[in-house]
Parts: sequence; C-alpha cells; structure tokens
Amino acid sequence: MKDIALEILICIIVAALLMVVHELIKSIVYLCVRKIQGRKTNQNNSIFAIWRYIDPLGILMSVTCFVPFSKPHLFRIRDKKTNMILGITGFVVLILLFISSIAILKMDAFGIGEQLAAGDFTAKIIALFWQYVAMLSFDMFIANMFPISTFDMGLVIAGISSKHYLQIIKADSVIKLIFILALMSGLIHFGCIRLLRLILW
Repeated sequence: MKDIALEILICIIVAALLMVVHELIKSIVYLCVRKIQGRKTNQNNSIFAIWRYIDPLGILMSVTCFVPFSKPHLFRIRDKKTNMILGITGFVVLILLFISSIAILKMDAFGIGEQLAAGDFTAKIIALFWQYVAMLSFDMFIANMFPISTFDMGLVIAGISSKHYLQIIKADSVIKLIFILALMSGLIHFGCIRLLRLILW
C-alpha cells in the first residue's frame, strides 16, 4: 500500500512539473519571438504564474492513464510562423525531457544502482522520479500529436494552414472523443511501455 501511495505521489509531482516546464518554455519562446518581431506584449509577468499551466484533469489522467496534458497559456497568435515555432518548441521540450531521463537512467548518473540493490529508500524515490519523467514525457509527446487546437500539433497545423486549423476546430468534438478513447484503452501508454522496455533492457 505504501509503495502504491509513493508511486501515485511521484506521478502527480512529475506530471505537474512536466506541465509547467512544457508550457513555461513555450511562453518564454513566445515572448522572445514577439520581442524579435518588435511587438509589445503585456503578458510578461503572467506567464510566470506557473500554477496556471497545471490542468487538474491532466493530473487525473496522469494517475489513471499515465498520459498528462497541460493547460496552455492563451495567447492571441495571429501569424503562422509563431504558431509553428511554439508547436515545434512544445514537441522539442518533451522529447528532450524524455531523452535526458533515459540517459540518466541508462548511465546511472546519480549512482543509485548499488543503493537500490541495498534497499535504499532515497535511491528508490530518485529512480522512480526519473522513470516517471521518461514515461510521462513520452506519453505527453504522443498525446500532443493529436490535432487538438490547443495541443502542439494544433499549433503546427495553424502554422501550416489557417484553413486546416479551422477544419480541426470544426471537428474538435470528434477528435477529442478519439483522444479520450485512446486514453481509456491504454493505447498511448502501452506504446510508451514497449519503447521503454526496448531502450532500458
């Protein structure tokens, strides 16, 4: 029972951290792009209200389906280039988190292998933390591949074509239904587990 409670707690912490990192970096990139374009924005301080990025439903899905999704900062983005940059940034952030966590686990960066063998509790927490970072970041990456308007793929589509973006907005309820079915059936998480087993073992 204690092990289950510990894993749930670590899952919630990691999911919340991933949401914050994912959306905060996108928001910072947005401000940088606006500055380069010479456009003013009054949202400089609001992007650092990091609790806004944590989606309670995303936390629930992390615990039940191991697939987190964050609450995006709602910017008014009118040009395609900025949409494209933000969409790609979101994907890059998640894949870098995944690769970094896998590297840490593979190289035993914190020297926890021997400590785990000896039954060290702190080592167990560290190992679980990085395992959840790997698992949830990859699942979040796959989730963002769905063409939902506020997800990274939605931003990429908006960056490619306004017409196609309008089409995914019109089909929003159908796309979300397919996404929910993929979540509930465990398809996203199953694919992640298979990949992690191939990489780590």
